[in-house]
Amino acid sequence: MAGQTRGERNLNPGNIERSSANKWQGRLSDADYRNTTEYRQNGARFEVFSAVEWGIRALAVLLIAYQDRHGLRTISSIINRWAPPGENMSSAYVDHVARLTGFGPDAVLDLHGYAHLAPLVRAIVTHENGRCVYSQATLDDGLFRAGVKPPGKVVSSRAANVAKTAAIAGGGSIALVGAVTDGLQTAAPAIPIIRDIAALPWWLLLAGGAAATIAIIVWLALRRK
Repeated sequence: MAGQTRGERNLNPGNIERSSANKWQGRLSDADYRNTTEYRQNGARFEVFSAVEWGIRALAVLLIAYQDRHGLRTISSIINRWAPPGENMSSAYVDHVARLTGFGPDAVLDLHGYAHLAPLVRAIVTHENGRCVYSQATLDDGLFRAGVKPPGKVVSSRAANVAKTAAIAGGGSIALVGAVTDGLQTAAPAIPIIRDIAALPWWLLLAGGAAATIAIIVWLALRRK
């Protein structure tokens, strides 16, 4: 296999640019970032993550934000924002992603759903790096961290399993807390969660809050092991 691409080395296969406004979960601290090849040799343009699952998660969260905040639901509109024509060969990018996903450039997608989001994430990773070296399990782990669960599959990582337990126990409140830590970039994808939670009966919210507290205690106990 050829050497790592820039996106692979940065554990950022979507080549998301680094910005102080986006406090992505799993991104390197400023101090650690200054010790990376990206910072020292490559102009410090792109984000660097501590694990590729976090980089995949950030890619998925951004795509969901495109739909929720900007109403972008087709490959053509998404890619023209992701890779603007003034800087990229956007038409070729659109054609490649459409071919890889099997969706038409103007087909309307639902990026909250695994069936549409998963192929789109893989296709963007493939286009950005010239290949996709990640297993479907790794991609699914990243999608799960973004709040999109693969149907009928169990996410194997310990971190994802803990998050899953907390999210189920808290009725989604833990997932919302996790999204907020990214900063404004993920505020819009969290809005449907807020709306759904607000519609629940008061007694269910109270029970969910208590369960979420227990889940947090369990999570903290696991971290000490």
